[in-house]
Amino acid sequence: MDDGSGVKAAEASNARPTAHDATTDAIRHSYKAFPYDSRPCPTSTPARIATVARLLGVEAPDPARARVLEIACSDGGNLVPMACATPGGRFVGIDLASEAVEVARGMARDLGVGNLTLIDGDLRNLPSDLGPFDYIVAHGFHSWVPPEVRVAMFDTMRTNLAPDGIAFVSHNVMPGCALRGIPWSAVRPQVMDIEDPARRIAEARAVAGRMATTMSRLPGMAVAVAEEFRDLAERQDIVLVHDDLASLNQPVYLRDIAAEAASHGLEWLADADPSRHVAYAYDEPMNRWLASLDRMAREHVVDHLRLRRYRESLFVHQGRPPGAPMSPERLGAMHVAAANSTVERHASLPAPPAAGDRSGPAVQRRLLDRLVRLHPSSAPVAEVVGWIAGDAAPGSPLADPPQARQLLLSACATGVFVPLGWPVDANRVAGERPCVFAPARWQAERHEYVVNLRHDGVVFTDAVQRRLLPLLDGTRTRAELSQALARIAADLGKPARPLGEHLAHFTSIGLVER
Repeated sequence: MDDGSGVKAAEASNARPTAHDATTDAIRHSYKAFPYDSRPCPTSTPARIATVARLLGVEAPDPARARVLEIACSDGGNLVPMACATPGGRFVGIDLASEAVEVARGMARDLGVGNLTLIDGDLRNLPSDLGPFDYIVAHGFHSWVPPEVRVAMFDTMRTNLAPDGIAFVSHNVMPGCALRGIPWSAVRPQVMDIEDPARRIAEARAVAGRMATTMSRLPGMAVAVAEEFRDLAERQDIVLVHDDLASLNQPVYLRDIAAEAASHGLEWLADADPSRHVAYAYDEPMNRWLASLDRMAREHVVDHLRLRRYRESLFVHQGRPPGAPMSPERLGAMHVAAANSTVERHASLPAPPAAGDRSGPAVQRRLLDRLVRLHPSSAPVAEVVGWIAGDAAPGSPLADPPQARQLLLSACATGVFVPLGWPVDANRVAGERPCVFAPARWQAERHEYVVNLRHDGVVFTDAVQRRLLPLLDGTRTRAELSQALARIAADLGKPARPLGEHLAHFTSIGLVER
């Protein structure tokens, strides 16, 4: 059945569950009462998953022609922009929340996305003729569903994942979530009988705030736990409702989810975020001990060292080559870009070093400045290595290309830079008829965030810009947009800043296609 927009809707008889249980009904009711506002998850895109696989020496399907299934696609905030940006791919999404799926269908219909199938139904009744898929994504799902649904998730992956495919599963993880669990166990009993979601959120914040204030004045570990209560009190509404106050939220040790996947014929490959990969950044005795452990034991220890509470695990079929640690040699054929967090912190850094300073720290700082100026675009690693070597003093280790590549890999492993298997080339100057990425135009009218060309979620609260952005569809000249901007600013009682300032901001956050 086709709804006329190119977005295919699954037949109701195939999509709706035939077996109901109380937990599934409770989850459905929770998401109906307080819809989940899904956002782009950049690490779940085929290109980012394939990049990590290549860094590990593992072959991955071509992202440009990927067949992708997203389990629990919600209102399409992650999947629809993916499909829009990858016309050569094929995308399928399924979710239990029918209202959310209707929102996703509306978004896809408005954007004219024709390579997307959306299914309103239970994963346990996924139509059998949809696979295989090169990439299967389950973001915000595993920790928040009952055991039988987790079984269905892994069964779906085993059955529908292509032989060389890769699955992405985000999940809460221990031991870090043991700390989060203290506020959960204190707050949930006080609020779970409150049916109205807004009142439940308000009371949860109040309880957490009282606990934080009191515990911050107590001795010992109470001070540290007070921060957990404070974090809960300040968390976004949707995270409070569907994570902290969720009726189901089951963090797992990494080794346990790896064993769970293994029982379904799948093997844990790595984390989708390179900054969560093991880095030997501890004292020498710890580094020696870590090096002596097998891989899963090493990950288990580092999860404790970092008190990790969240992971994005990648799985492949058992029997595939397991891959090797990320290497600077594999990074050499890729691109790098500044991470969003790096750009956000950049303005608060001390003044840059003098031009004649060719010390290691000065070289690294100028590299950082250069990639921040390029953000969100990327630069080829080979070119960046040339920047580093040319800036370093003669005889400096950084003048040696292998050392420069190691520096870049270390920066990726610590989250300063982002490795990219394929270039990101966002326009730095808007044209005479500016055109912004279509999903961002659609989202600006409805949300306080938009998705950019790198599939990052960008917070977008300026009321004038939210009204202006949907007009940047390539049909209006700068003169026409300036007139529209003046009207928007007058309507909102805001000062009329020049159009060029707004366009410069849109280009800097990677929204402008031309």
